[in-house]
Amino acid sequence: MAYHEVVTTLPHKLRVMRMYRYGLRELLNWSQNRQHWYPRAHALRAEFESNKGLNDREQIRKVVEHGEDLLSRFKHWEPLIRPEIPGGTAYSINPSHPKHLKVLLNWDQMDPLKRGDWM
Repeated sequence: MAYHEVVTTLPHKLRVMRMYRYGLRELLNWSQNRQHWYPRAHALRAEFESNKGLNDREQIRKVVEHGEDLLSRFKHWEPLIRPEIPGGTAYSINPSHPKHLKVLLNWDQMDPLKRGDWM
């Protein structure tokens, strides 16, 4: 089942909320930093607020489909992925030690050469 088929079977409110959230993420992908993102995010919010009062079902359907089409057309080719999740920039760079490996934190106290026991 394709993503678009899943989205069209969702309730209208959830569908619009997801479209807004994914729109904000895509704007963040296209922005260099947060200072460029804030005005774009406010413009997106204003566009959603302007369509909030629509009552005609056919017009609402057209607006939602147009928004989903815009979202799919302007999808960034290299999205930002948080570093700590799989696929992120820093995922598994410093992996944890295996459980069977024991790390001796007080090795200098256990070394007989440092204690002078070698003589």
